Amino acid sequence: MISKDRNLGKKIRMIRKQNGLTLKEMASVCGLSSAFLSQVETGTVNPSLTTVKAIADALNISLGQLFTDKPSDEGTSSYLTKSENRKTFTVDGGIKFQLLTRGIDVPFEFLLNRFPPESTLGEGFHTHEGTECVLLLEGELKVETGGEVHHLKPGDTLTMKSSVPHRVSNPGKREALFVWVDSVPWIFSTK
Repeated sequence: MISKDRNLGKKIRMIRKQNGLTLKEMASVCGLSSAFLSQVETGTVNPSLTTVKAIADALNISLGQLFTDKPSDEGTSSYLTKSENRKTFTVDGGIKFQLLTRGIDVPFEFLLNRFPPESTLGEGFHTHEGTECVLLLEGELKVETGGEVHHLKPGDTLTMKSSVPHRVSNPGKREALFVWVDSVPWIFSTK
């Protein structure tokens, strides 16, 4: 679940209204109740990543457009992002995603992820376009994909097709810190 965020809810409401959708119409498209969607818009509930993705799809925008503002890269050949200025969002349970790339219309998404002990990114499996690669820096990571279960230790890498249903969790007793690259931006994409 996404941490309570009134700005996220306000942005959802603003884009919904810009698209001319009523709360009831949007809830129906997302498969949610109007009451729940209203609570998301007011920031009083923590929606799951899957729910936020369904909302973004219903609004015909990327998931990342709900969390970031596209930077202007006009006239620059490089872009430095200080660690304290990274775009970050946290889902329920303390799972954090930090965008390491920024600007210059990069055709990939480079993330630093932190999964607390015994956490998982939702109960379901995810699919999207592209290829993914993970490098585990600290802790443990379990990646289920295509009927296979991969247990990663620090230094291990895994490359997989994003179109194959996959799920990521930390079965360990300490935080898992890892770098994740999506060949097609998915989480913070602004396209």
